[in-house]
Amino acid sequence: MASLEQFFPHLLRFEGGFVDDPADPGGATNKGITLATFNRYAASLLGVAPGLASLRALSDAQALQIYKTGYWDALRADEIADQPLAEIVFDFYVNAGSAAVKLLQRVINESGATPPLAVDGGFGPGTLRALQSADAVDLYRRYRRGRAEYYQDLVQRRPPLAKFLNGWLNRVNSFPER
Repeated sequence: MASLEQFFPHLLRFEGGFVDDPADPGGATNKGITLATFNRYAASLLGVAPGLASLRALSDAQALQIYKTGYWDALRADEIADQPLAEIVFDFYVNAGSAAVKLLQRVINESGATPPLAVDGGFGPGTLRALQSADAVDLYRRYRRGRAEYYQDLVQRRPPLAKFLNGWLNRVNSFPER
């Protein structure tokens, strides 16, 4: 089964330190974790006070806890047998939320899922079953292409985000072809 700990160093290469770019809709982030997400988990999961100062002080170990609880577990990624597929879906989920699951559902449907999945952005048991029964390499390839197309479309719809496009595409391209 897939392992977040195995992928975490790769994630941190793209979700490095503290950033507060006014053009970024996520606002202030550290290690890719937005202030809103951090505040949701600060006290209950990490035992620290919510707020910008605590976000700035976020350690790798704390970030890993948030990613495991808020993202990896939400995707039931421990139950995905193919490590590269789990990684690329998780990575996009960190970056784009439910849009990552919608893309996965569309790609699974295009691969001939029976019955077709509702493209609702919810990662439920039906999505997991369909993912587990699909050809992992084919799904990965289609997902990787779809992710690049998503970013290009996003920039078409929201031109101020063009400044992030090369970084997003570099991130997609950091996942090897299969």
